[in-house]
Amino acid sequence: MADIFEQFDSREAFDTYWNETYVPVTYEDVKEAYEDFVKASDKHIFLSDYEESGSISRDDFMDNLSQAAQFAFQDSLTEAFYDKNPDLYETAFALFEEAQLEGTVDANVAAIFHEEYNRLYREFLLRMFDECLS
Repeated sequence: MADIFEQFDSREAFDTYWNETYVPVTYEDVKEAYEDFVKASDKHIFLSDYEESGSISRDDFMDNLSQAAQFAFQDSLTEAFYDKNPDLYETAFALFEEAQLEGTVDANVAAIFHEEYNRLYREFLLRMFDECLS
């Protein structure tokens, strides 16, 4: 494992690795899991007070997902990402864990992984909303 930290000793080194190896994850990779969860929960994927208010909107629904929904959507994305990029995922995760242990998370050399994961999560939830809830 130490060689990973030597190989990726800077964000630029990891970004190069990312650009050479990343296989894009698309909504099609998570669509079935996302939509099956929504259907199985009969569209009750929100915090109860938000859902009861009856004003579910595309602008703020992500902030009001139930914990179960958040976990289901994140797990589906993680699984799809890992299926397409297992080595990249494991390397990024190891680097992130090390940054947490050292207290240097803000300087995480694998930040591009987390940025892309968060971008995909938002994009895929918006698409799921458009296709299942609007």
